[in-house]
Amino acid sequence: MSNLSVTHLEQQVLTRSSPVAHTPDAKGIEIQIKKLHKYYGQVTVLENLDLDIRAGEFLAIVGRSGCGKSTLLRLIADLEQSSSGQIYLNGQNASHEPDVRVMFQDPRLLPWRSVVDNVNLGRSKAEKVQAFTLLEKVGLKEKSQLWPTQLSGGQRQRAALARALLHRPKVLLLDEPLGALDALTRLDMQQLIENLWLDQGFTAILVTHDVSEAVQLADRIILLNRGEIESQFAVNLPRPRQKNTAFTQLEQRVLNAVLAT
Repeated sequence: MSNLSVTHLEQQVLTRSSPVAHTPDAKGIEIQIKKLHKYYGQVTVLENLDLDIRAGEFLAIVGRSGCGKSTLLRLIADLEQSSSGQIYLNGQNASHEPDVRVMFQDPRLLPWRSVVDNVNLGRSKAEKVQAFTLLEKVGLKEKSQLWPTQLSGGQRQRAALARALLHRPKVLLLDEPLGALDALTRLDMQQLIENLWLDQGFTAILVTHDVSEAVQLADRIILLNRGEIESQFAVNLPRPRQKNTAFTQLEQRVLNAVLAT
């Protein structure tokens, strides 16, 4: 494999093709979605969708498969183009805001690079100390020099999270990143994501099929149905969340709404 082809493959892993300067005081930003439509041929995926997301808010998106959850995330990330409508990040077109990172269900680590080099992808070797700092925060300090194949599934997702957060993003988009993990590892990752969100203050948008996970992490939950917002739920529960009566009642309300679509 030539150096040119390696570089090309590595850039495909990044959500943006150019590195972003480290900004220690980075905070979340406001997202405004206006009359958003997305069509694939004759198929309508999103239709006339309006949504305002507060700066620093943790929003969860739930709904049945095919309702447009992941498509909405890709449009916010500027990985796809809308058929019509606008997405504004801090009042600017989404394509003009570089401080957006995506964490996918597949960690997308490069097997020929060490864990720390995967986290540091897109940055200079001189900046690697920040990658080590993030690995320590996600509990992988002792695994930094291993290959991705030497990690468990949960550890690979921790490395992917560290990579996403290295640039101190203002928006972190989470596209079912915990779906393939076992129950205990999933709970551990939920707590880790919440702690890092509280620490860094980025705007977070989580797509999930797990209603309990949405209640555990989000400030607000929206239910998509046939490309539109069917309903919204405020999660007025103190953090860290306890699975008490109030938690269970809200979880059941959201689940009933999903099942009714």
